Amino acid sequence: MITPGGPSALPTSAPPAEPTGTPLAGPASTPLSARARHVRLVLAGVCVALLCVGTFWGDDDAFPFGPFRMYSTSTPPNGNIHVMVLEARMPDGSWREVPLDSSAVGVNRAEVEGQIPRFQAAPALVGRLVEAHDRLRPAEPRWTGARLVMRYLKLRDRRFVGTEEKVVAQWLR
Repeated sequence: MITPGGPSALPTSAPPAEPTGTPLAGPASTPLSARARHVRLVLAGVCVALLCVGTFWGDDDAFPFGPFRMYSTSTPPNGNIHVMVLEARMPDGSWREVPLDSSAVGVNRAEVEGQIPRFQAAPALVGRLVEAHDRLRPAEPRWTGARLVMRYLKLRDRRFVGTEEKVVAQWLR
């Protein structure tokens, strides 16, 4: 309950505050000409058409008029999730999974995943990742080789049931 004159009462004698600074509204606007309205209508129609075409037939390359697939699709309940993995051969001959990111090899995972056909056609490109690692991390042991591995995380009824791996490209010194 609020009592008159209590700490939460609003002052009644204070005049309303005067606006300060410059007004936000500019000069009075004029209506668009018929030609300007027509141009805007045509541009809006072109954008809507591009969005419709991109939605049904587009791919990531058509973004923003096409779907950004990583957000517009889902994995089927009995499908596979694909994960690109980089494995490096250590000086002792063992293979070890290493980070596939710009701090380790100079490129991000997405950049490598987008170039899978190039790596398959020219496995020597994997050697460029090894060279980048040597340059970026000179204090770490030099890799004697590397391979790109596609790891498939298998789902059945939306539950993880196992993994399968396939070597995409390999390069050895």
